[in-house]
Amino acid sequence: MRIIGLTGGSGTGKGTFAALLRDKGAGWVDADAVYRTLCAENREMLAALDAAFGGVLDENGALDRPKLARIVFADPAKLRQLNEITLPYIRAASMDEMRAQGDCPFVLYDAPTLFEAGADNLCERIIGVLADTEVRVQRIMARDGLDEAAARARIGAQPDADFYRARCDYIVENNGDLADLQRQADAILKDLRKGD
Repeated sequence: MRIIGLTGGSGTGKGTFAALLRDKGAGWVDADAVYRTLCAENREMLAALDAAFGGVLDENGALDRPKLARIVFADPAKLRQLNEITLPYIRAASMDEMRAQGDCPFVLYDAPTLFEAGADNLCERIIGVLADTEVRVQRIMARDGLDEAAARARIGAQPDADFYRARCDYIVENNGDLADLQRQADAILKDLRKGD
């Protein structure tokens, strides 16, 4: 199974880029979606989060994700603690999903914290999707219904573009239109297919 990492900060357009490669036959596992499923179903992980961050479960035992986000995106130490708790669960569940992908040329592992989680060692190649800060702020506000300050705090809690430039095999600049993104996707896909 060929695993191609896909990473980048919030609001860079990783999901849109992944959709373009999926249209060409790539498999796809979204670490954020895996995490959301774990937050809904994995009682062991939820109990660990509640113990670590105090009162992040509601009266029904469900995770209050906005409350947890406010805590961790305001404090880098708490964000590291969140990752230490959740990443082993996310990695195990993601590997299960990858194995279930069936017959595809490669599986994209879409993970914003790919390097922080040590999941880069699973990947044959890694694609980093970047976008200018102002573009990201507008995308996050529109997508998540956050105000500008919250969107900027989220971006500020994540690695900068140079972090990805130094670590990724491919860099996608997603500040243009969909046609530009498609051209970049096609070029990367052509290069990846050389290994087939």
